[in-house]
Amino acid sequence: MEINNEQVRHLASLIRVQLTDEEIQTLGEQLNGLVNEFNILQEVDTDATEPTGHIADLKTILRPDVTKDSIQVEDVLSNAPETVSEFIRVKRVIE
Repeated sequence: MEINNEQVRHLASLIRVQLTDEEIQTLGEQLNGLVNEFNILQEVDTDATEPTGHIADLKTILRPDVTKDSIQVEDVLSNAPETVSEFIRVKRVIE
């Protein structure tokens, strides 16, 4: 698959980037180089290779989920400098 200058212009319009003719030519060459590299990978025989999500046999170490009671609302609000009803009042941040 060859990427032509018209396709590069179309991509540039989609991402709202203005490119000069020279930049379009350069970008087209670079994209074609990338496509060629991927085409080379398509030639590799992977029929005997088992699919994997990771190259190493790693196991994720996570702690087990343990449920416990939440902190009481009164305890949380007791540490707040200012409250309104059951909410913590903060300074306005919209400018």
